[in-house]
Amino acid sequence: MNLIITLIVVLLISHCFVFLVEKLKLAKVIGLLLAGLLLGYPPVRAAIIEPQSEIIFDLGNIALLALMFVAGLESSWREICKEEKETLIIAIFAMIIPFLCGFAVLQMLGFSLVASLMGGVCMSITAEATKVEVLLEFKKLKTKVGATMMTAGIIDDLLGLAFFVVITYFLGGARFIENFLVIAAVAAFFAGIILQKVIGRKHPWLKSFERALNYFLIPFFFVAIGLHFDFGAILLNPFILTAVIATALIGKFVGIFLTKPFLSFSWKQLYLIGWAMNSRGAIEMAFALIALNTKLVSTELYSALIVMALFTTLLFPVMFVRILKKNPKIMN
Repeated sequence: MNLIITLIVVLLISHCFVFLVEKLKLAKVIGLLLAGLLLGYPPVRAAIIEPQSEIIFDLGNIALLALMFVAGLESSWREICKEEKETLIIAIFAMIIPFLCGFAVLQMLGFSLVASLMGGVCMSITAEATKVEVLLEFKKLKTKVGATMMTAGIIDDLLGLAFFVVITYFLGGARFIENFLVIAAVAAFFAGIILQKVIGRKHPWLKSFERALNYFLIPFFFVAIGLHFDFGAILLNPFILTAVIATALIGKFVGIFLTKPFLSFSWKQLYLIGWAMNSRGAIEMAFALIALNTKLVSTELYSALIVMALFTTLLFPVMFVRILKKNPKIMN
């Protein structure tokens, strides 16, 4: 298929999936990931992507940097600094405990030290996009629990980014030097933070630029995820997939519940926050893709981490609505 036609078809399919999931009131990241997995499915890949796969991979790497830049735009230092000590405690526990649980389980499953550490980092990340869309829809973003969910998630991402860089630098060896993607991704993230602080998050030029990235470039990151995805590995090793999902879910809840002696939140509120912190998303997928590109994790583990991210991202909106209906005042 001609390159221009391939690019147009990929964008059309991606935005069709986004339109469908938004109609179902789900986060658009779910639609983008489902589109990427569809395009990565061997028969579909052969019909639409080939022989342009190398160009799509290159676009995927550029899109990864764009995604990290947008993530930086969404991360507010002001929000982090003004929040209470309770939020910082939640963020630290919700990051450290899943990281340790993920590392321990992957070690027991026979993965290498580096792969286990990278898997632990991916399990510790929290998605902001999913939470903010749900909280805005129900007008709960400015509540105490809603603000805690968002700010703790931002701190989680920053801690995860720091862990990711340290592990990659000290244990990645020459691969870190050979593949500049990690350095570029970190630089893009902080460029987004600096830019939104310098010219303002609501500047018309910045909003237009972000919109263009979301429409025309970032979908290729999710297509690259789908092209790297190994459907056979998931089918042949369902135990690893189950272990990764269970560890990711349980690790977050254990971390959140361990904060109870230090916080004023009720058990029900912590349970809701636990579901929010369990929602992974694009940043976790970005880390997983970089780790795969630098050969720090296997395709088998990478595929399990991607399914885990999709599964946990889908769960939060469903559980949030159920809990809110049973406890209308839980966010206050």
